[in-house]
Amino acid sequence: MNTLPEIKRREFLKATSGAVGLATLLEGISALNSFGAEGAGKPGPINKEALNQLLAEMDTVGRKMLSVPRQDGQFLNLMVKATRAKSVLEIGTSQGYSAIWISLGLEETGGKMTTIDIAPDKVELAKANVAKAGLTRRVTFHEGDAHQIVPTLEGPFDFVFLDADKEGQLDYFNKLYPKKLAPGAIIAVHNAIRARNSMKDYMDMISKHAEFDTVTLSLTMQDGFEVSYRKRV
Repeated sequence: MNTLPEIKRREFLKATSGAVGLATLLEGISALNSFGAEGAGKPGPINKEALNQLLAEMDTVGRKMLSVPRQDGQFLNLMVKATRAKSVLEIGTSQGYSAIWISLGLEETGGKMTTIDIAPDKVELAKANVAKAGLTRRVTFHEGDAHQIVPTLEGPFDFVFLDADKEGQLDYFNKLYPKKLAPGAIIAVHNAIRARNSMKDYMDMISKHAEFDTVTLSLTMQDGFEVSYRKRV
């Protein structure tokens, strides 16, 4: 059922028209080539047939596990590669679906990611799924409250994906900015359409922040991302 409970369709289309601003975002991203994969080494062996089967199986339980849709996973993969990201932080691991898509991008850039989830069963499931995908070498798992864990992380990160408690986005940002966000970093916040009201404080702040360019975009026309680029100057 394609409904948008929190905003009307016209408002939705207006919000997602910010995707036109993606051209400006990608123009800034071009400066990120310094994060390239030179000297990163060759990616490890991945069984593509087994990987495709695993992703298909994870798709079937995606909504139950609150995973991103496949289109959004593919978008994260593309953004990691386009920005040449080498150090990624994910908050909200769930079954590890988005971690797999991100890690597949990191196979090209030679980078690594840190992912955090508060639920022990989800962390264990995600570890198993990432291992089945052949991507364990790319991922460091943390179990616990991300609000407490983020301050202990070294950083800086050049790509951050936030997909946990929506009311906590502003606190995550405050614990990452400025020292744990590299110049040129990307922050991608999921559910920017459906849960917009729940993270209004974050949305209002980031849209006006002098150091960030921000657009709202959607791959599914049902929900989407708030994508912010930290300016280098």
